[in-house]
Amino acid sequence: MDMQKISQEDFDMDMTPMIDCVFLLMIFFVLVIDLSQKNLEDLILPRAEFQEPDDQPPDNRPILNVLQNGSVIFEGKVAYDAIKDGSNYAPIKQLLLDIRRNGELKGTLKIVTEDIGGKPTKLVDDPILIRADKWTEWNVIGEIMKQCSQPNIAFWKVELAMSEQDKETGEKNAKLKGDK
Repeated sequence: MDMQKISQEDFDMDMTPMIDCVFLLMIFFVLVIDLSQKNLEDLILPRAEFQEPDDQPPDNRPILNVLQNGSVIFEGKVAYDAIKDGSNYAPIKQLLLDIRRNGELKGTLKIVTEDIGGKPTKLVDDPILIRADKWTEWNVIGEIMKQCSQPNIAFWKVELAMSEQDKETGEKNAKLKGDK
């Protein structure tokens, strides 16, 4: 066989497997990115003057989203509808009780016993995150915080989500002295 003749033949490369791999990778990354944000509603968070970055949030941290109208959403479901429930905050209390109970049963929340007022009290040692829209009235957030402090719920670490940049105006925080 003539080697010169073989080297001059055109070889067609089949790109189908390469395209299939690219599409599979794209689907994988779209799903992974979407799953990491599943508990976060699209809110305009208030801008913080002084912030501490949330670099390594706990995986088991419950996240409550409070919409502009005051409705509370947990894991994609409306737990408290401000329009329907009004000033009846029992659904918020029940939600927090359920979060604690499920966390205790599944072992996802760390429970510690502390001496409070001379009486041993079981506290949730993991934080709960409240993400509220910038324009939400504070009475709903105050009610959530009040319920977190009740002895049968006892979330004593409450975190509030804030933003470094205002979504509406684009205004950013000034750098603090010593920050780079």
